[in-house]
Amino acid sequence: MFENIKGNAKGILGKINLIKLITALLIASIAIIALSILTESNDGRKQIIDDNGASEKQLCSILSTIEGAGSVEAMVEYDTDKKVCGVIITAEGASNPIVANKITTGVATLYGIPFSSVIVFEKEQGE
Repeated sequence: MFENIKGNAKGILGKINLIKLITALLIASIAIIALSILTESNDGRKQIIDDNGASEKQLCSILSTIEGAGSVEAMVEYDTDKKVCGVIITAEGASNPIVANKITTGVATLYGIPFSSVIVFEKEQGE
């Protein structure tokens, strides 16, 4: 009879220890995730900051290679922290919504800004 009780006690103690172990692992996992989130800076991307316009020239060069974009000009606006806050693009092929969308997506992704901060206008042909 005592052996049966002893066996049941070991089983109960084993379950309690398993529950404690699972609880400890869960708490440790939450702590690691919280620490990771709190120490992470934005999304890890860095913006290109350039006062002499070289990034705008490079941007125009890249955007003009988009099929149908044609000649492209860009103006990049920076905030007080020297981060890009808005971009205006003129492109010959911007009347095509697919081309305009590709340009908007490319610029927003490159600078890590919202799509609403990128404006694309049609540029007059031959300008």
